[in-house]
Amino acid sequence: MRFVHRLRSKWTIWLPVSSVGIAPREVLLTFDDGPDPQVTRRLLDVLKTTEVRAVFCVCGQSVRAAPELIRRIADEGHLIVNHGEFHRVQAVLSERSLHNEIEDCDRTIQHALGHPMFRTEFFRPACGLWTPVVERVLARSNKRLMPVTHFGWDTNVTEHSYQKWIAVTLKAAHADNGGIFVLHERHLSAWSKFKDHSNDRGWVPNATSELTTQLRLDGFTILDPHIWRVRMSKLTRLYP
Repeated sequence: MRFVHRLRSKWTIWLPVSSVGIAPREVLLTFDDGPDPQVTRRLLDVLKTTEVRAVFCVCGQSVRAAPELIRRIADEGHLIVNHGEFHRVQAVLSERSLHNEIEDCDRTIQHALGHPMFRTEFFRPACGLWTPVVERVLARSNKRLMPVTHFGWDTNVTEHSYQKWIAVTLKAAHADNGGIFVLHERHLSAWSKFKDHSNDRGWVPNATSELTTQLRLDGFTILDPHIWRVRMSKLTRLYP
């Protein structure tokens, strides 16, 4: 098990809670692969109702499909993170490809927001892979890593089984006394530019609402991502 943990820490963005700016009993919610024209609108409604701000790791191809949603994400105070233009895992193996993925995604976000000077501060690589290429390109791009502390494999569950994901995530939060967790608004292929493997992600807003309610009942605080961002800006290392 220790070998698995060492391997995971070396080659993925799955990191210990103690290293990612999360205080005891704090949880940071993150959402990947969006925005989605159907799911994100309802998800934002849930977050507004529950007074939660979250991290949205967006892909350029998704932003182009729903630019009005990226504007709403920004207007409602959520943190926008670069997740690549096409969400291609091949990019983490080539400095030129990864640089283009990041720069193209930033340009797409700029265009959607109408702010040509906007640049994301954080990047989350496709499939959560960490390689020397990612480290070098992020340093060159002056970006920090957006990590996770537990990956609940929500891409493998459905509207009929998402309660299992909630249970797994709650268990991880209690075991680690907090954490950074991820849900996917869309499920984009990591190998092809245009394939969307989302199936029905309509359960994601409901799962978010139920998880948030239970976390608060259990004494956790849902961390504002901008507070977390300030903490991370004080770290000298790129990679926590």
